[in-house]
Formats: sequence, C-alpha cells, structure tokens
Amino acid sequence: MTGMIDRRYRQKILTCIKIITIFLVMTAVIAPFYVSVIYALKDSSDISVNRLAWPQHPTINNFVKVITENEQFITGYKNSILTTIPAVLILMTATSMAAYVLARFNGRFYRSVYMIFVSGILIPIQCIMLPLYLNFFRLGLTNSNLGFVIARTGLQIPISILVVTGFVKTVPLDLEEAARIDGCNRFTMFWKIVFPLMKPVNATQLVLNTLFIWNDYTTAVILLRKVESRTLLLAQMAYFNEYTSELNLAFAFFILAMLPILILYFCMQKYVVSGIMMGAVKG
Repeated sequence: MTGMIDRRYRQKILTCIKIITIFLVMTAVIAPFYVSVIYALKDSSDISVNRLAWPQHPTINNFVKVITENEQFITGYKNSILTTIPAVLILMTATSMAAYVLARFNGRFYRSVYMIFVSGILIPIQCIMLPLYLNFFRLGLTNSNLGFVIARTGLQIPISILVVTGFVKTVPLDLEEAARIDGCNRFTMFWKIVFPLMKPVNATQLVLNTLFIWNDYTTAVILLRKVESRTLLLAQMAYFNEYTSELNLAFAFFILAMLPILILYFCMQKYVVSGIMMGAVKG
C-alpha cells in the first residue's frame, strides 16, 4: 500500500516537473514574438515607458511608415524574393537527383562523395568568409543577385544532401524494380516513381532552405555592399545607426519580413515533421 502511494506521489511530481518545463520552454519561445509585437505597435513616446507592457494606444502607423517611407523595404523584398526562389528551386532539383544516386549506389566512390558533401556542415562560415568574397569579387559576382544565389545554394547543399539521402533510402526498391520490368530507365524511374514519393522531404527542404536563405545575414553582408543589392535583412539595418535606433520601426519591419516565412511554414507544416523524421531514419 505504501509503495503504491509513493509511486503515485512520484508520478505527480514528474507530471508537475513536465508541466513546468513545458511552460518555461513556451515562455522562452513566445517572449521574443511578444516583444516584437508590442514594440511594433508602440509609438516613439511610448517605448521608453513600460517597455514590456502592452501599448496604451496601439497603432499600425509603424507598418505604414515602413512600407511607404523606407525605400529599402521594397528593394529588399524584391531582392530577397529574386534570390530565395531560384536558390530553393535549384537546391530541390539538384540535391534530389544527387541524393538519389548517393542512396542507390554503395561503392567506395559514392560513399566518399557523400562524406565530402556532408562534411561541409562542419565548416563554419567564418572560415571561408575571406576566400568567398575574394573569389566572387574576381568573378564580378559581388553586389548581384546571381552571386548571392550561387553562394547560398552552395552553402545549403550539405544539409540538404544529408536529409534527402536519408529519406531516399527509405523508398522501397521494389517500386523501381517493377518500373524497370515495365521498361523504364533510371532517369524515368526517378522522375515518375521516386521523385513524387519525395514530397514530404522536398516540403521540408522548401521550408528549411527558404528560412535559411531568406534570413541569411552573414553571406549577404559579405557579398552585398551596395544599397540597391541588399536583401531584406540588410535593409532593416537602416533603422540603426551610431546615434539613434528606431526600435518601433525596426520591429514593424521585422514582422513584415517574417510574414512570408510564417505563411509558408503553416501551409507546409504537416509535411515538415514527417520529412525530417523519415529522413533521419537511415541518414
């Protein structure tokens, strides 16, 4: 009897610990969004008073000012779209084909190529900042959307190869053997049999690569020096200088920049988790 009471008591304690842990994690995740929203809805005079309190007179004028008065906002949006979409499409196509070959062939050469691709994850961007800039400068690809697309596509290949190759290994070989009996070559088998089955992992690629490229700061600040070539994240720096910082406008800018990513994630959410889990099974 005493043992049962002790067991129930321990279960209650563990349940309380889990609830408290979940609450703390949720608070840590939600807090930045809360701060962003309240600052974006405050005017300049309200920021210095009760910084974390809900604004006394919420206003959307900050969003209007960002869209109508900041010329870099429209330019940044255009450049971010023109660089993110091509890079994501190139990654989805190229890494899917490469991952299929690396997953289906187990020779030493293919294993070596796979390890070379994946080892790119271990190289910090700080180690290649100088050669990256010098090489792109000599090729005339700095301050251009093309240069940024090439750089970001190359930097995203390792993680994409890792996730997609693991997913392809879960695709049954019986489907390809049946297609081969029907007269399909390997190219046709990939595009008509395997690629449609890669919908979950490609949705994961779409969301993750869009997130990383859209929010890229380091590569952008290295390659995109001119105002007209800046992406959205660099355009936000217009609200910070040596003497002043317009936090209300900066946070309004941040929320407007974040909206496309949030919309994309909520639309693709049901595929993202399954793609990551299945890609991790045999990675």
